[in-house]
Amino acid sequence: ERNLMGKGQFLRLRLAGSAERLQVDLSFTEPRFLDRNLAAGFDLFHKTVDISSSQTFRTRTSGGALRLGFPLSENLWVTNTYTLSNNEISDVQDTASIAIKQAGEMGPYWTSALGTSLTYDTRNHPKSPTRGLYLQAGVDVAGLGGDVQYVRASSEGRFYYPISEKITFVGRAVGGQIQGWGGEDVRLLDLYYRGGETIRGFGRSGFGPRDLGTDDALGGKTYWSTTAEVRFPLPFLPEELGMGGAVFA
Repeated sequence: ERNLMGKGQFLRLRLAGSAERLQVDLSFTEPRFLDRNLAAGFDLFHKTVDISSSQTFRTRTSGGALRLGFPLSENLWVTNTYTLSNNEISDVQDTASIAIKQAGEMGPYWTSALGTSLTYDTRNHPKSPTRGLYLQAGVDVAGLGGDVQYVRASSEGRFYYPISEKITFVGRAVGGQIQGWGGEDVRLLDLYYRGGETIRGFGRSGFGPRDLGTDDALGGKTYWSTTAEVRFPLPFLPEELGMGGAVFA
């Protein structure tokens, strides 16, 4: 609901379930906090994942976040976030990598992190843009309490250029890096596990460091990818469906 009770407030409840995962998210945003040009909100989340095809363990993450954002200019926005979550690796199989078994033996842990991000957006449409630029960069620092200490930086850039009225060129670059601080190493659950959602054609957790003996994905501290594609409508489908085709590399 994007206009809750006619006040412009944003409310979203998402439930997703399958044989492999259960995910529940609740998000609320007040766009005029204290009658100022401040967007304040909170998120609550719970997620469990059990993917025997690519992981020999079960993961659980539960927690919440507080957000406060405000514009620096017409197209530039800053958002500050505080996140508190409880994370756990469980049901580790006997065939799992030694690294995974050691992580499971450490038990559940708390993550307390403060983050900030900058977003620059000149797109002509937020959902189906055909022209403009979208840039985002952010950093999260964990260690304000909790059990882990790390610094995580991420960035994304997208460029949209209309080749014709209905054909659009899209360029995209995305990446991230995480490092421990204060003598702490990054825990297994906080590392990056990337696959087809980042680079088309890969399976779940399909690229990155692996245990050569068990083939378990162990996560990485750095990732990046770039994509170039041409988007076009499908002539045999009505535009109202919001579906289209793409040629990409």
